[in-house]
Amino acid sequence: MPTTFDLIKRLVKENGREYAPQYALATLCMMLVAATTSVSAYVLKYVVDTIFVHQDRAALLGITVGIVVIFVAKGAAAYFSEVILGHIGNRLVAQTQKRMFDHMMKVDIAFFQKVSSSDLVTRMSYNASAVRDMLNMVSLNFGRDLFTIVGLVITMITLDPVLAGIALIGGPIAALASRKMVERIKKVTRREVESMSGIVRVTREVSQGVQVVKSFQLESTMRARMFHAIESVQQRANKMLSIQAGVNPMMETVGGCAVAAVVFYAGWRNLYHGESPGQFFAFITALLMCADPARRVSRVQLQLAAAAVGVRMMFEMIDTPAVEDEPPGRPELVVAKGGVEVKDVSFRYIVNKPVIEGMNLTVPAGKVTALVGHSGGGKTTIFSLLQRLRVPDSGVIEIDGQNIADVSLKSLRRNISVVGQEAFLFEGSILENIRAGNEGASEETCIEAAKAASAHEFILGLPRGYETQVGELGGHVSGGQRQRIALARAFLKNAPIILLDEPTSALDSETEDFIQRELRRLTEGRTTLVIAHRLSTILHADLIHVIEAGRVIESGTHEQLIAAGGAYSRLFKLQFAKFLETKPQPLAEAI
Repeated sequence: MPTTFDLIKRLVKENGREYAPQYALATLCMMLVAATTSVSAYVLKYVVDTIFVHQDRAALLGITVGIVVIFVAKGAAAYFSEVILGHIGNRLVAQTQKRMFDHMMKVDIAFFQKVSSSDLVTRMSYNASAVRDMLNMVSLNFGRDLFTIVGLVITMITLDPVLAGIALIGGPIAALASRKMVERIKKVTRREVESMSGIVRVTREVSQGVQVVKSFQLESTMRARMFHAIESVQQRANKMLSIQAGVNPMMETVGGCAVAAVVFYAGWRNLYHGESPGQFFAFITALLMCADPARRVSRVQLQLAAAAVGVRMMFEMIDTPAVEDEPPGRPELVVAKGGVEVKDVSFRYIVNKPVIEGMNLTVPAGKVTALVGHSGGGKTTIFSLLQRLRVPDSGVIEIDGQNIADVSLKSLRRNISVVGQEAFLFEGSILENIRAGNEGASEETCIEAAKAASAHEFILGLPRGYETQVGELGGHVSGGQRQRIALARAFLKNAPIILLDEPTSALDSETEDFIQRELRRLTEGRTTLVIAHRLSTILHADLIHVIEAGRVIESGTHEQLIAAGGAYSRLFKLQFAKFLETKPQPLAEAI
């Protein structure tokens, strides 16, 4: 596991060059803050000795003006250093979030099955801010305060080396105590981030499943879950606060002992040797001015440990292999007819548990091919492999004789349209959701696609027409309307290959018949592969493949497979025979 120092090194390496001029200017400003702070302490020696002891009236105005100049310069330098570093920090957050999102679009789809959506939301917000916090702490707090401490220590040594030695004895003790606190902070911070994901998760579940929550009267259950998540964050935050607050008594004790030792020794010398009071006041001022930056430096160690957790989680995500980050120059997929061949393909999600094994499958160009079989046989996995959402362990998938592994990913997916059981809509307008099929399409072209999907009339009947907001996950429109918008998107894409996961299986009979008519228009003349749940689809498919345990065990038309009396015949009788006897006519209407 990388240390905090390793993380800082990597951040500086990846971001330092771009912001080098700004960081250099901010460093100069911080050095000016440190220098003016040190000089202001040293000036006190002349204030006491020249004005109060020797009562030099001529020097009064000069010293007063000098003090004003020192503090104006200090204030201006502090302002510019904070503004410069603040702008860099905010830009870093934006860049990190863009980088994380861009990488997220390129990782294997399995990543999204391992990491929850609530965890991703937390990482996008908390982890990106941690990058800014870490670099700002290193540069602004750590850098500025260290410069200030070094300047004040030089002032103290210049004024009185012996007193400086006495004052600095407590430094190593404070550093050792802070180091032990850092280890505790790391553990607590990771748990706090996980607890924050819990709040996001419960909020998302209630928002998306509010009807289920209310129907099953789960308000009390969800309230208990949310309260538990909130209280968990509160407990972690309180624990972290207690650890960080522990710096104060430690630093006050060490600082108080240092001041007491200095006062005792300086007082003894003044009583017995008549030392200059101006020198003592300047020294004690420099020592007291060290207290705040020293306290902040001690806190920075703990804050860095907390930020390191977020930065480490950010790098864990960015370092996930980007399987879709393909090299430039790959040939484009050229679809002339659209025939698909699956040749001896094997795939497994878990080692030694193949989902597909040695599969051979043909999807004729321009025809409707149905995949039939029990759940878990590998039908949906075939869809994922065709789109290269998954990569087969062995074997080849070809489209018009071209290995899809050798062509550019964009050209492959540009030639495939997918319509699933659940029509996914993005939060936004109906027009924006249709245009997702072709982002460069004009509004008129989108409307033509909606007409082709028989969605135009119902869209015009909505209050804002095509600008109507569909809500989160399309919650403001009905299931049938969502499906028609999704079909309009597919019409707009106009891809030569269609993948259908039986998009009417979750709809009522009337809506199903309506959508089936539009599907006929969509699939006409296109290569279509459909996961079949409905009898109508199976009866009128040009070719049927029966999938069992990751293999094609039978292929043919409905009549051929029934006549063969094999697995398809048994499956057909088991699932559809009774239904066919009672309602033969409507079921014969198909894609």
